[in-house]
Amino acid sequence: MDNAWENFLEAIAALLSKALTDKETEKVISGFNNFQQRLQRLSSHNLQRLNLEITQSNKRVSRCKHEGKTCSQNVTRGFLKTWMIAYLVKYAIGVLPALLKGKVFKNPSILKKGGGSDTVGFAFFLSSFLSAYKLVLCTMRYYRPDHEGDRLNAFVAGSVAGLTLFLDKNKSRRTALTLYLFTRSIQFGSSYAMKKWAEHRDAKRVNQRLALRDAVDDEALSLSSDAKKTQALVTKSGWDDILAKCMSASAATALMSLTASVNLYSCVIEPDAMPKSYYNFIMQHSGLPQKFGPMFDPLLDTFRSQFELLKKGPGGFENIGIPKGVSSRDFIAENISPNIATVFPADVHHDYQCCALLHPLYPCHRHAVDTLTGEFGRAVKMYGTLNAIVTLVFQHKRIVSDPKESAYRYIKSTLRSCVFLAIYVLGAFYMPCWLRRITKRESNWNYLLNGIVSGFTVLIEAPGRRMELALYCLPRALETTWKLMLKRGLVRNIKNGDIALFSASMGVMMTLYQNDPSVINKHYLTVLTRLFGRN
Repeated sequence: MDNAWENFLEAIAALLSKALTDKETEKVISGFNNFQQRLQRLSSHNLQRLNLEITQSNKRVSRCKHEGKTCSQNVTRGFLKTWMIAYLVKYAIGVLPALLKGKVFKNPSILKKGGGSDTVGFAFFLSSFLSAYKLVLCTMRYYRPDHEGDRLNAFVAGSVAGLTLFLDKNKSRRTALTLYLFTRSIQFGSSYAMKKWAEHRDAKRVNQRLALRDAVDDEALSLSSDAKKTQALVTKSGWDDILAKCMSASAATALMSLTASVNLYSCVIEPDAMPKSYYNFIMQHSGLPQKFGPMFDPLLDTFRSQFELLKKGPGGFENIGIPKGVSSRDFIAENISPNIATVFPADVHHDYQCCALLHPLYPCHRHAVDTLTGEFGRAVKMYGTLNAIVTLVFQHKRIVSDPKESAYRYIKSTLRSCVFLAIYVLGAFYMPCWLRRITKRESNWNYLLNGIVSGFTVLIEAPGRRMELALYCLPRALETTWKLMLKRGLVRNIKNGDIALFSASMGVMMTLYQNDPSVINKHYLTVLTRLFGRN
């Protein structure tokens, strides 16, 4: 570049020498040199500034991971795409059961109602929720481009996005969404804590090995060559390693037992504290509504009244039992309710009053057999259909490549789940009879311990399903526990408390999703990635 400039000046000097004096020519050449130097300074400054702007822009853009789209495009497209998908999925969920049962052909208005205001409102909430998260996250990254890590950015974005829950006007759905997200945030937060604890134990173990190596090296100086060969660096597991192993192995069983205890107690003793849909689900699996029809609710109301009466009185068989030689029907008609006595067979005798009111048709041992066989049949219908759908949707390639193995896995999984549910229900509704015979009194503990014992049946299930089953029961147990505490005046409801809890849970979830995705279950990580994208 400098050579070209010098050649240019020599050519100009040769031309000007014919028209100007030497002094005038020198002035012109000097002016060209000054112009060239100024141009170089300006160009260098502008290039440096341009490079700085590009570098800063790259830093900002690199913080966002929505390649090929600007931040505004990412938010807008996310809103429209999510609204359409949410609307279609919600519509399908509402209409498909009616379509499969043939109700649509009898009442075509179901198709119109399925796409009504509730579906539109839910789709608007979900699309606003996701686009708000993306908008706030990109904004935080723009103003904090050099921040190491993305924890605060993701937490603020998730918490602000959680405020959109107020757009959903369905209160029961808001509660269900809040509790579901809260349980998942607990699950993944616990996984993160266990991961960090494991890293701490590993670091401590490394330090112990280093110290042991130094001690062995010092000792080896005074040992023979043969003795040196037998030296080994061995560190024993500490109490924290054993505790962590026990916690990991028993977490699902312990959680299942606790949730079952709360749910089964409330189902039988205080059903008003339990979500109505879950109460109906449990009772359908008990087989009682199918046996007694319209007399089912009066029968359970009578049971609860008698239970409270006997619980306050003295214990002993003479106070809570039915005398031998007296049929349960005659005893109930004379001492409790002639109307309820009509559901009892004439020749059946129960040893205890509450046993008679909870399963009038059979004595306790016959009732246990009836519960086990009846629930197994109901479980086959439920799990057979559910596992068939899962197999067809998620394992269709395996069915084609290896149909025998697929059939074997399907049958094994279905039978295993049916055995689990049948024994779970047996423990739930037979264990109180057994405890009553031992304690000879009525107590709330009879209907708390049955859940704890029943929860251990989750060990029958495949290890990968145990925690999922426990987490399925956990939201219902949390809601039930809150209502039980409300009844006793131990807590009080907080206005918009569900929105606050949803926001906090969302903040935790998004912090883990953006920074520590390894602690999130593989299937849920796939769902989160599809919902929120590589953002």
